[in-house]
Amino acid sequence: SMYQLGSKRSCIRELFEYGQQKARELGPEHVFDYSLGNPSVPVPAEAGKVIEELVETEDTLVLHGYTSASGSLDTRAAVADDLNVRYHAGVRPENLFMTCGAAPALVSILRALAIPGAEILLLTPFFPEYVPFSEANGAKPVIVPVEEGFRLNAQSVERYVTPHTQAIIVNSPNNPSGVVYTEETLRGLAALLERKSAEYGHPIYIIADEPYRELVYGGVKVPFIPCLYKNTIVCYSYSKSLSLPGERIGYVYVPSFAADSAAVYATVAGAARTM
Repeated sequence: SMYQLGSKRSCIRELFEYGQQKARELGPEHVFDYSLGNPSVPVPAEAGKVIEELVETEDTLVLHGYTSASGSLDTRAAVADDLNVRYHAGVRPENLFMTCGAAPALVSILRALAIPGAEILLLTPFFPEYVPFSEANGAKPVIVPVEEGFRLNAQSVERYVTPHTQAIIVNSPNNPSGVVYTEETLRGLAALLERKSAEYGHPIYIIADEPYRELVYGGVKVPFIPCLYKNTIVCYSYSKSLSLPGERIGYVYVPSFAADSAAVYATVAGAARTM
């Protein structure tokens, strides 16, 4: 199975390399690349300034050294403070596990939740790597079509929820459609999952994949899903919001109020350790 994944390349990577080839032929100003999600805006001035200051002044061990597995406590405290200022979410540093971007965060969560027979619901359209991420870590991806206009309808989702459903990945703002699910829509999904969790006797988690959280325009609000549904696990990346994809900075957030939160956090940490 690993050979098949390695020998059949990602269509997104193929598009990226095709775009690079065309940029060399036609000039980069004539090519618009919508493949990998590389930023088209520079690193924010504040971030660039801090990076320069750190490189020039910080102790090498502090700047480049290893941290504990979950990440620097100062870093996790800063992330928690930021989330609490914006969402009043009650995030604590011990709820956060720093990762090398959103993809390892998502893989760690999927591996942590993949009990035998586990099913992970994927709302169309979705980032194609959700499928190998799920399958390679012991879960069965279940594709859930959404309505015209890429709208999420809880009644439509219900047809795909079974006793084996462990989680549903919610990617909002969505890659590739750009759709932002409204608070009303997410509350409907939360009510469905609460009812099904009670019926089946185990929690069904929302995995909130949020690398595009800040990329919204025209006053659109992006709900912070843990504030709407307690059994939410967040994976996040600073690749998009700070134009830093190559730096690989992200995290997993397991709320204290999520079901079995301590066990889930420990299992996410264990999954990360195996990678």
